[in-house]
Amino acid sequence: MKKNYTFSEVRNIVENMIGKTFGELNNYKISSENYNKGSFGFIMEEDVFKYGKNTKSELDIANLNIELKMTPYKINKNGTLSAKERLVLNIINYMTEYKNDFYDSHFWFKNKLIQIVWYRYEDNKPKSDFLITDELLFKFPKEDLPIIINDWYTIINKIKLGLAHEISEADTMYLGACTKGENSKSEREQPFSDIRAKQRAFSLKSSYMTQLVRNHVSNSSAERIITDIDENISFEQIIENKIKKYRGKSVIELKKLFGINSNSKNVNELIVARMLNIKGKVAQTDEFIKANIIPKTIRINSNGSIKESMSFPSFDFIKISKEKWYNSELYEMFSTTKYMFVVFREVNNDYIFSGIKFWNMPNSTLNNEVKDAWSKTVEVIKNGNVVKDIIGGKKFSNFPGMADNSVCHVRPHARNANDVNTLPIPDNKTGMTEYTKHCFWLNSSFISEIVKDI
Repeated sequence: MKKNYTFSEVRNIVENMIGKTFGELNNYKISSENYNKGSFGFIMEEDVFKYGKNTKSELDIANLNIELKMTPYKINKNGTLSAKERLVLNIINYMTEYKNDFYDSHFWFKNKLIQIVWYRYEDNKPKSDFLITDELLFKFPKEDLPIIINDWYTIINKIKLGLAHEISEADTMYLGACTKGENSKSEREQPFSDIRAKQRAFSLKSSYMTQLVRNHVSNSSAERIITDIDENISFEQIIENKIKKYRGKSVIELKKLFGINSNSKNVNELIVARMLNIKGKVAQTDEFIKANIIPKTIRINSNGSIKESMSFPSFDFIKISKEKWYNSELYEMFSTTKYMFVVFREVNNDYIFSGIKFWNMPNSTLNNEVKDAWSKTVEVIKNGNVVKDIIGGKKFSNFPGMADNSVCHVRPHARNANDVNTLPIPDNKTGMTEYTKHCFWLNSSFISEIVKDI
């Protein structure tokens, strides 16, 4: 039965969890092979706080307005920390939440004070041996709350427009709306459209949780772009306001203005950083890490074309062959990532800064053209039909090319011919068990269409 804890009792209980494994806390002795994400919450509810399974509408510690959350992180090969996953908060009720203002919302009722408990995830280790290492009684920092509020209204406004079925995690900065369930049984009614929408929950993005765990657990911070907080101006507008005065200036002018002597490939990256008055890389600022925004420089030739398609990390042939679409790395990347395109146009043998555009992959495009390219790629790999032809010793693949898909294609992304990945089954035509690393590319024509108005 639930107990009305005092604040000091909650603090003592949580602090006593630190340094223990789940196996040591697990009085009910869930077998290690039966552990899942729900098991960790069950142990918190049953074994630690002893209040039994909670309903989704109630607060865990109601008398103190505290919600309890357990979340994993991992140690990367370079020694940095990253969140293992997003922090799922409460289910979005499409039929009622839109009626509220932010401070009257069910989201705010549930999540204004969250007791976070971190455990360290380790591959090839029994889940019962995962170690609880850190905790934080969390409330949204004053520098983040305006962005959280703006994100909440972005999600709510889509519901009001009858577009709950078009919500994407990449629509927002820190607060996402992640899917809960993968099939038609998890679809829900929405108030302003007859189209059923996937069930979604408010969540703190894994990128936000990564920065939080780095700040709190490893005590590392990142440079910030925004110093003055204004709830009435979106992050995108703040960035736009900072750099609009540089529009129309050439790369030569901007290098001189900012005292940049470099002629390296990353000179445009340096210019953008100086426009935003930061010393390091834009991608490594606090806001860009938390929001999972990736800046990309686009150079448009004098004839209006873009020479290069946009590449993404190479994929593992074996891993992609075992994925389902909604759990695939490609879907996860495009459904959660926002891009800041920085556009330079060629004029008289120099490039002129034209402006920026924040963009994320529309759901309709992701679940049609991109999914089609992904599905065909998986089919080719699983059937062993990777090589289509060999001409003059050069191998041509059966992967979807630029002519096959208006949005994206697949082609090599390797240092050299020896930079390969293992195939799940040998190729039928050549008998090869390895093949040059490949990745997905956004077509240059598709990118041109996105930035044509800049």
